[in-house]
Amino acid sequence: MVSTTALLLSLGALVAANPLPALLDGRASCTFIDAASAIKNKKSCSTITLKGITVPAGTTLDLTGLKDGTHVIFSGTTSFGYKEWKGPLVSVSGNNILVEGASRHVINGNGARWWDTKGSNGGRKKPKFFYAHNLRNSNIKKLDVKNTPVQAFSINGATNLGVYDITLDNSAGDTQGGHNTDAFNGAVVQNQDDCLAVNSGTNITFTGGHCSGGHGLSIGSVGGRDDNTVKTVRILDSAVTNSQNGVRVKTVYGAKGSVSDVRFERITLSGISKYGVVVEQDYQNGSPTGKPTAGVPITDLRLSRVTGSVASGATNVVRGGKTSDKCSNVPSPAKC
Repeated sequence: MVSTTALLLSLGALVAANPLPALLDGRASCTFIDAASAIKNKKSCSTITLKGITVPAGTTLDLTGLKDGTHVIFSGTTSFGYKEWKGPLVSVSGNNILVEGASRHVINGNGARWWDTKGSNGGRKKPKFFYAHNLRNSNIKKLDVKNTPVQAFSINGATNLGVYDITLDNSAGDTQGGHNTDAFNGAVVQNQDDCLAVNSGTNITFTGGHCSGGHGLSIGSVGGRDDNTVKTVRILDSAVTNSQNGVRVKTVYGAKGSVSDVRFERITLSGISKYGVVVEQDYQNGSPTGKPTAGVPITDLRLSRVTGSVASGATNVVRGGKTSDKCSNVPSPAKC
């Protein structure tokens, strides 16, 4: 169960899959080939198929406020025009919504046009990719996403949201300047920042992930938002390879909030270059201050069967690295 992105689709210029569309609760099954039509007519359709649409620059594919029970399908290649703006490129909300990809579809964020190695820390203003906000009793599944300009999926205000079989491939950013391309909770992620970043929310489960090339499985950063509570999170049966960190909990220096009842279980690590496991309460602008603060207490954090190895130059928590002398306030029975 997870909160994850939703999409905006355009009810095409009434390009229907069937000349006589099927009706469900008075609504049609619709196929759209342009974003404007999908956005305008989204509440008239029980099924929205987005077929090979190009979303204009500076426009959100706005599928928020969908009618209960709407089914959204991405078909063909979905792409986005270039503009420096905050985004999101896609946004979805509603109750009992199903968002999924058709066979051989791709949602291409065209991120290389924005990538400049600075991510969200400067340079070009880059749009967030996918807002899955205020989704209730809904599912997102089988999406094939490539090259997001910056952070991929934002999940907020979601209840009973399932996210399954998502592929996020930002590997081109390794050589083309991708940065801060945080993913979400998902299946296969190749990127340059957090594979999973839970910034706020309760009753979240992330399972079966495979993370490569980024910053690992993260709780946080927590602090500085409208909602700074993370509670009852389960991160299970996942692998982190060739990444800076394996397991990470990070709270913001000087902020207020709380992190509680978090479990990392059955996580395997390999090729970790920095920290196998790191818990920090001094996070600020991407780096630790070295002076942790207690405004975001971390309680009932449990790690079980986190196994594997780190590189020889990394800090040793599992096997293969070195011992750190920089820890402080380590609770018993944990060791640095």
